[in-house]
Amino acid sequence: MIAKLNTVEIGKLKNYAALIVSSLCLLIPAFWNHYPLLNPDTATYIESGFIPEMPSDRPIAYGLLIRLFTLNGLSLWLLVFAQAYIVSWLIFKVVKNLSGSTPYVIPSLVIIFLLSIGTSLSWVVSQAQPDVFTSIALLCIVVLLMGKENKWTNLILYIMFFFAVAVHLSHPALMIALLFSLFALSRVYIGSTNSKPAPKLLTLCVLSVIALLTMVTPLSKSKHIFFMGSLLEKGVLKKYLDDNCSSKTYKLCTYKDALPQKADDFWWDPQSPLNKIGDWKTVKPEFNDIIHGIFTQPAYIKLYAAATTTQTAHQLITFNIGDGNQSFPSGSYVNRTLVKYFPDEIRQFTNAIQNDAPVLEKVSLPNKIFTIIIICCLPWLLYVFLTWKTLSKEMQLLFIVCITGILLNSLDCAAFGTLNGRYGCKAVWLIPFCLLVFAASKLASKEKKCSSRLGDRGFTNRSPVRPQYASSV
Repeated sequence: MIAKLNTVEIGKLKNYAALIVSSLCLLIPAFWNHYPLLNPDTATYIESGFIPEMPSDRPIAYGLLIRLFTLNGLSLWLLVFAQAYIVSWLIFKVVKNLSGSTPYVIPSLVIIFLLSIGTSLSWVVSQAQPDVFTSIALLCIVVLLMGKENKWTNLILYIMFFFAVAVHLSHPALMIALLFSLFALSRVYIGSTNSKPAPKLLTLCVLSVIALLTMVTPLSKSKHIFFMGSLLEKGVLKKYLDDNCSSKTYKLCTYKDALPQKADDFWWDPQSPLNKIGDWKTVKPEFNDIIHGIFTQPAYIKLYAAATTTQTAHQLITFNIGDGNQSFPSGSYVNRTLVKYFPDEIRQFTNAIQNDAPVLEKVSLPNKIFTIIIICCLPWLLYVFLTWKTLSKEMQLLFIVCITGILLNSLDCAAFGTLNGRYGCKAVWLIPFCLLVFAASKLASKEKKCSSRLGDRGFTNRSPVRPQYASSV
């Protein structure tokens, strides 16, 4: 009995070691950069968690996670490692639940390694940004709906999902839309799954609504600003001002012919029309009136819908890594925040690659490679859909959640935000992930058939079966 217990414990340790190795694989870009990758928004998230105070334009949840995962400011390396470990754990869960009785640890390691070097996943994980939680929420949904975990694991998944939704302003709408879509498609993937999806989908929807309630303050203070930036990039704002400034007294009319092309310039440039006519609070009545005017007239609604459709298509093929990972010299907001809350790491941060040279130039080759890989995945994805009826219900569930999630993520960003490579790369890696899991399943099926044939010939008991410790991960 003791020997058996020791064997089980050794198996668990091996599985945890595999999780750590896979997590380190997901941090390759951070190791290359010599420090976790940072973004201009990182400073706001860090400060919100340590003050703690709700920012005017961001939810506080990710800031609190930063404080928790960094052990109250010990190191940002702990944050990105925690992100990598969560993603690895979820991938292990998905592969385990789809593998049945076949070994799953080595396939999981191989899949994560291939994703680390061949997709945007490791770049997203290595950033001190909440982008990675978009795919974390999707994977939580997959594992929960597979219905193969115990109640304590399910509880962890629900908590993880809640925080994944609560860390970003765009997530509640995205996840609620996805959950309604999954309810409508539930007849497709129920069957061999162990539980009915409706109660879990309802629970996830309630958690999404609660997550939305935690960000009421920043939404109230900033949604009119961000949405106006979106209308600006779509060309809808300029059209509305051209048609109505003769009869309206908007302050923005003075600058209707000097509007910037990019929303980022509209939001953050000190010389932008926004900052010339007031601050985020004082422009709210005027901006809300403009938004109301646009969405109460069919002509502008049609223009908005057409522009959103076009931007959604563009967002689906825009997934560059490196967007926003600029340098942050001494005196910048990010630099000052690091000095204040992570003083022991300021030398590492100063010597990071992103502070030495433009990151986008250094990752132009990886971006090309990632694009080629995604293009090569498309015929394979088409093959999967052509052979849809041969897939297990669990495999169908994986593809439905991930592909629908990618589509809705692009629509969400296009409808309420702007076009950005960051928004695409945080989810597009799920396409090769699904296909790698599909390939691993096919290989496992072939091995089973070979083993069955050998068994028929009397060779079944020639070698011992290697035990799996599926419950330990």
